[in-house]
Amino acid sequence: MKKILNGIDKPVFLISIAVSIIIILVLFLAPDQSKVIVDQMLHFMEYDLGFLYVIVYVVLVAFLVWLSFSRYGKIVLGDAGEKPEYNDFSWMAMMFCTGIASSLMIFSFIEPISYLTSTPFGVEPQSIQAYEYAHMYGQFHWGPSAWLFYAPAAVAIAYQMHVKRRESVRLGDICTLTKKKKGWLSKVIDIFTVFAVLGGIGTSMGISAPLICRIISKVFHIPNDERLLTAVFLLWFAIFTTSVWRGLDKGIKILSDINIYIAILFIVVIMLLTGPGRVIDVELNSIGLYVDEFFRMSTYTDPFGKSGFPQQWTIFYWGWWLSYIPIMGLFTARISRGRTIRQVIFGMIGYGSLGCILSFSVLGCYALDLQMSGKADLVGILQTQGNEAAVMAILETLPFTDILSLLFCVVAIIFMATTIDSSAFILASVTSRNLRGDQEPARWNRVVWSVVFVVFALSLTRIGGLETMQTASVLTGLPMIFICFLVLYALRRMVKDRK
Repeated sequence: MKKILNGIDKPVFLISIAVSIIIILVLFLAPDQSKVIVDQMLHFMEYDLGFLYVIVYVVLVAFLVWLSFSRYGKIVLGDAGEKPEYNDFSWMAMMFCTGIASSLMIFSFIEPISYLTSTPFGVEPQSIQAYEYAHMYGQFHWGPSAWLFYAPAAVAIAYQMHVKRRESVRLGDICTLTKKKKGWLSKVIDIFTVFAVLGGIGTSMGISAPLICRIISKVFHIPNDERLLTAVFLLWFAIFTTSVWRGLDKGIKILSDINIYIAILFIVVIMLLTGPGRVIDVELNSIGLYVDEFFRMSTYTDPFGKSGFPQQWTIFYWGWWLSYIPIMGLFTARISRGRTIRQVIFGMIGYGSLGCILSFSVLGCYALDLQMSGKADLVGILQTQGNEAAVMAILETLPFTDILSLLFCVVAIIFMATTIDSSAFILASVTSRNLRGDQEPARWNRVVWSVVFVVFALSLTRIGGLETMQTASVLTGLPMIFICFLVLYALRRMVKDRK
């Protein structure tokens, strides 16, 4: 046992595992009571502490504008004149697949439909204006505003990893770099990092799994029960454990490249069915509306109208993206050797936003056209039967329904697998000690976290509902607000103190 734990940060690893087990047991043994507590926590965080999520977002925008266009943006994350370790496509594919999971494909269909009745700024539900906002607003939540959350941590860790050549590049060490000795604060930050990742991944898996089960059940005419749900989680486990075991270049890189091609194929098919001209026409309108309303959306809290729109959507997303900071920061830093700070920031925001906007512009346009034409009452289905039924109703309007449904299912499964294997890689790194940037954590450690992800997400689905998934991300994202401010402070000191 002593040999196995050699190289492991025992306090961070053991405390994180122990608390994870306790949470999982509570969710499994008391699902009804857990749901009541979860709903109360979500309301408190969104309505009473929601302003914190908006403030950190605004600060991040200002900080990244300064860093990108300052002289520090030219700093190479590596040796002077060093070329990037990965080509642009592989770098983009690994970074993108790690950051968005299968939830992108699901929300690209149903989020615009949700906005037709849950409207911002007092817009009349299901009006022409509601359709315009519905197509645009998801692109605000998933576009540049989402990806800027990850950039500071990625740059800070990459600087420590590839420029300073530090043996440990965990967020706890980054945030306490001004201290000669790493004390309890560093350990606490690393433990919060673990739970942020757990909450973010649990949300993604909990949203995706029921829909995947529903598609498989319909196509293959098998019961949609707990056995099928368990089988889906086991399939995920097999895929991402194999990928994690093979490592970064032979596993995660290959899986990410394959996934991007399949996702593009599905989106192209939907674009052809919608009509490329129609998609471009609608998207141009959304771009103009996005630019016109950007600052209003960025600070929208609706203090007088009390519609709950910014709390239920924007605050939820900012919490979700905050919980992904450890994953995206550590993983993007690991693959960004040889790039400049400016290239990493613009690459993350640019490539990441482009992929998400493409998905929302095409899939969202198709769904909204179905609703407006009367071919499917997606609003009614979403309100009475939920997310999975609404997506299934959309897929059933496609030609070759079973084939395209399975293609959508494959994209969702692999998207999720690429996110989870990257996350397991990161948590194994976080719970290891003296791990250099060019080293990989122990395989058994990566597999352990893969198991924890599966069991935690399975326990979340037992108490079910989108609100449960929202709470997992908003709650774990809350401490990341304060960690995020520490990262900004540390990064500013790093680049200014550079010799």
